[in-house]
Amino acid sequence: MLFRSPRSAPPERLVWPCADMSFDAKTQAILSFLQAQAAAAPELAGEYAQMEDLYKRKLWHQLTCVLEAFMVLPAAASHLVPLFETFVKDFKHKLNKMALARIQMAMAHQMKDVDEVTAFCQAAAEDAAKEEAQASSFILSELARIQLAADRVEACKTQLDKAAEYMEAAGASNAVQAAFYRAWVAYYKVKGPAHEFYSHALLLLAYRPLSQMPREEQVTLSFDMGIAALVGENLYNFGELLEHPVIGVLQETEFAWLAHLLRAFNAGDIAQYEVLVAAHHTQLEAQPALLQNTNFLKEKITLMCLTETLFQRIGPAADRSVSFDDIAVASKLPRNQVELLLMRALSLQLIRGKIDEIDGTCTVEWVLPRVLAKEQIQTMHDRLKTWCSTVDGTLGFLEGEAPELAAA
Repeated sequence: MLFRSPRSAPPERLVWPCADMSFDAKTQAILSFLQAQAAAAPELAGEYAQMEDLYKRKLWHQLTCVLEAFMVLPAAASHLVPLFETFVKDFKHKLNKMALARIQMAMAHQMKDVDEVTAFCQAAAEDAAKEEAQASSFILSELARIQLAADRVEACKTQLDKAAEYMEAAGASNAVQAAFYRAWVAYYKVKGPAHEFYSHALLLLAYRPLSQMPREEQVTLSFDMGIAALVGENLYNFGELLEHPVIGVLQETEFAWLAHLLRAFNAGDIAQYEVLVAAHHTQLEAQPALLQNTNFLKEKITLMCLTETLFQRIGPAADRSVSFDDIAVASKLPRNQVELLLMRALSLQLIRGKIDEIDGTCTVEWVLPRVLAKEQIQTMHDRLKTWCSTVDGTLGFLEGEAPELAAA
């Protein structure tokens, strides 16, 4: 019968098919855990409710996103270990390996026993290596920082060497590269040398810009890089650093004096260096690395003054020969010490050329390439412009003196 009369009995209630919401004892225990955690931490109750709902519905991707957002909340730090042990372990095989690695390491940073953390991370890295080599590298890089914080410097180096092997086998993402170089930066800050810290810090910033770091980390890294640039061996060009936001960060803090000092070094400006040392001697003396390298810093700025002076003599139409007297004036050295300065620059391969002791001159063939400041680029522009004019003049002269060459 297609129609029922109003007096007919009402039709039976329609029941739509739905998932079976009955849970086994293990699942029920997990849900009870989430509910208990929510009750104990009302400020996180919303996040726990989301986890419970997504877990019931087995929406693993969405659950992963919620977990990754949860693990960066300051209030969640003390919850991470029990959350992983009771909750995440149940479905970790369902998660993307990199996402799982991030969750595991957020939890590992909250663990207290270093030996326990080491065992956990090494097992996690081995497990991840079966499917995702870069996840293993990420885990070992984070483990290296944990071990370094516990003064296990050599163990840190061991983990980083192993992480490097995984890096070679995988096209690592920016996040993994950043974790890798962040660990190396921490290692070289403790172990040295300064120039290794500096070069790895630049690599870190290539994968994790300052804008993506907390303010405190921005300031600390910028300051450390500035000090490392000054005291690092074989670092005689700060052009790349001076063009980096690192200098802007320093300018906005009480460490602006360091930015000014770096600019003076890069320009080889000894007079400005002496002014800054006199004006900021208290801050300089508070830095052991600078205090212990006073003589080295004086030598370094003198060498940078030399390279800047010789740079002005390189190029088209420039006189490549410079007298000892001119170098002595620029570097504020006695004339009898100029030859030693030139020999030092030659030995460090900052310049190439010949020293004429009889004439008291140095003929410059090459100056160490470097990242140039705007003023130095303008100097090169003007010099090339002069060279072009000279070439045009020579060509005009030849055409006038030998018309047959112009006709050819």
